[in-house]
Amino acid sequence: MAKKLKGDFFFLSANDLKTGCVVYYDGKSWSSKIEKAKKISRNQIEKYENIAKKFENKCIIISPLFVELTDEGKIKKLRDIIRYKGLTIKI
Repeated sequence: MAKKLKGDFFFLSANDLKTGCVVYYDGKSWSSKIEKAKKISRNQIEKYENIAKKFENKCIIISPLFVELTDEGKIKKLRDIIRYKGLTIKI
């Protein structure tokens, strides 16, 4: 799961297995509100990978991944911004 991570801080994100919605780990459970997301430092990656695996094995989430943050604590990659905000164009 933790491939090519370059930053120092991350959010742990996944999809809710029942709804398909993007959710963020808040330190205890999963929330659709990014404001509740726990900021994870690089040296805690392995710990949170194991936590994500447990939730995935319980069929609560699917496809967990770490969302890289800027120094200001904002989402860094466009792909993750789109996952958070949704489509950026009108259909």
